Amino acid sequence: MTTATLPRPFLAQGWLRALVGTHVSRLVGIVMFGTIVAMCIFVPILSPYSPNDFVNMPFMAPSWAHPFGTDSVGRDIFVRTFAGGSVDLIAAAFTTGFAVIVGTTLGTLAGATKHRWADTILMRIVDAVIAFPLIILLLALVVAVGSDKPWGFAPAGLPAALIALMCVQWAVYARLARGQALALRNADFVVASRVAGLNPFNIVMRHITPGVSRITLAYAIGDVVLVVVILASLPFLGAGVQPPAPEWGSIMYEGRGFLRNAWWITVMPGAVLALTGLSLSFIADSLLDNRR
Repeated sequence: MTTATLPRPFLAQGWLRALVGTHVSRLVGIVMFGTIVAMCIFVPILSPYSPNDFVNMPFMAPSWAHPFGTDSVGRDIFVRTFAGGSVDLIAAAFTTGFAVIVGTTLGTLAGATKHRWADTILMRIVDAVIAFPLIILLLALVVAVGSDKPWGFAPAGLPAALIALMCVQWAVYARLARGQALALRNADFVVASRVAGLNPFNIVMRHITPGVSRITLAYAIGDVVLVVVILASLPFLGAGVQPPAPEWGSIMYEGRGFLRNAWWITVMPGAVLALTGLSLSFIADSLLDNRR
């Protein structure tokens, strides 16, 4: 069947949601993501050795003893992958949560307010933040904050990346929330509430914010993947989490020179990263179905 002959509803939906339905698509995503999160929690705890222990000979292929093989110095990649996954997922959740709260609040207020000057000022700030190159900001903050010192539980190199991402990500949610708030501000049920004499604050909280939050939440779930990918790409730019701390990007970066002889060093954490992104995309896509 060619693209031209596919039904329009199929093209308008995510492919899994179109094939099996919204609820099944969401369930598949939740099960996949829940399994990955559970392994990130329990594998480092239940493993008899830590992520930085030298457990066997270097460059051992995947086996029952070491499902993801060993790296160039004999560390178990299976343990390092899921220990690094906890770092990436916690960092992505923290960054995205901050961006959602700040961006949704400011964007909703800007779209719902009658003071156009406040909306104009906020949107110009948002435009300036989004226009600034993220990679340049990340690298500048690595120099300013320093990549050689850990902050509390955060490994060295991670704080600078989180600060940079939080400085930028909120602006995307502010623009998204403002557009949705503008659309809802003149909806019939909002106008009826305004005519009935409902307090403007209550109108925003009870009628506009729920509609805005549904859109920003769906975007946020997908945005977690983007943050994880950005964090995983930073080691290739000389930033990000510094070795020997495990992290998906740093593990793949360490294996870049051994792809011919020890492909598993890069492919295994990359596959877990891809499955994480796929599972979150299923969940985010199901939240946007208006026919639930």
